[in-house]
Formats: sequence, structure tokens, C-alpha cells
Amino acid sequence: MEQKNSPNKYMRYAGAGTQMLVTIAVGVFLGNWLDIKFAMQTPWFTVGCSLFFIFAGMYLFIKSLPKE
Repeated sequence: MEQKNSPNKYMRYAGAGTQMLVTIAVGVFLGNWLDIKFAMQTPWFTVGCSLFFIFAGMYLFIKSLPKE
């Protein structure tokens, strides 16, 4: 019989949160790199990549949730 609050569930959510954090950080760094590479005066690549990777991270997190 499995316990209701097993440590395995906590580790799964901690891993999903870490994955989301890394995904968003990659988007910010990619956008910043593109802004510097193309000498943009306004950070449009940083904003665009950040938003895209935030939505991608949320999609991956929601997809990883169990269907109970």
C-alpha cells in the first residue's frame, strides 16, 4: 500500500519545478545573447524568448502532471 504523501511525489514536483526554472533561464539567456548579437536598442529578443520559454515551461509542467 502506497502512502498518500510519499517522498517520491515531492521529488517529482521538485524536478518539474527545476526543469521549468532551467527552461525559463535558457530563454532569458538566449534572448539576451540575440539582443547583444544584433545590437538591439530595445530588448525585444529577450522579451520574446522569455515569454515563449515561460509558456513552453508551463506546458511541459502541465503535461508532466499525473492524470488522476
